[in-house]
Amino acid sequence: MDERLVIRSYRRVFEVDRRIYRVDRWALPVPGGVPLRGLGYFFATLLFVVVGGRLPVLAPLLGLLSPPLRYVVLPLAVAVLGSQAAPDGRSAHRFAWAWLRLRTRARRRCAGRVVPVEGEPVGWDGALAVCWDEHGTALRRARVRGPVRVTFAVPVRFDGAGSRLVARSAAVGEAGQAVVLGGGEVLEVKP
Repeated sequence: MDERLVIRSYRRVFEVDRRIYRVDRWALPVPGGVPLRGLGYFFATLLFVVVGGRLPVLAPLLGLLSPPLRYVVLPLAVAVLGSQAAPDGRSAHRFAWAWLRLRTRARRRCAGRVVPVEGEPVGWDGALAVCWDEHGTALRRARVRGPVRVTFAVPVRFDGAGSRLVARSAAVGEAGQAVVLGGGEVLEVKP
């Protein structure tokens, strides 16, 4: 019989769960030892209870609990739940941090930036390049710098001379006219 061990992710292989099994010569009466993460949750909750007992908002709420419940049972319950719960496959503190960030950030985001709600003004700091193609039926306002060859799909008339040329819509004429600009010459298209 060919028995193979299938490991779907190497993350579990290299993720070592550190535990305390004994303190000096005294073996802890917890089968499997006490996880260090659980100790971290216990002491963080204990610190929260001590500091929260001095705050005017939390002191009355924590005062409802007797001292053994407040200083032992509550931190122990948080430590046990925090070390055993793994929502979304993450540790409890990472999940809580991600949940808190999700609840406090802007609701609409795109590419890491906040997207305003409809009706709000939008600030635009970048440049937006727009190029109409040759299939358009209308002449669009533009400024073109040479060297380049520009072919128009609609009838146009040219005004100006030298390095500055202006193309305007014409009522009659031939479509497909082209103009060639040298380096430094400018063509302004005005509908």
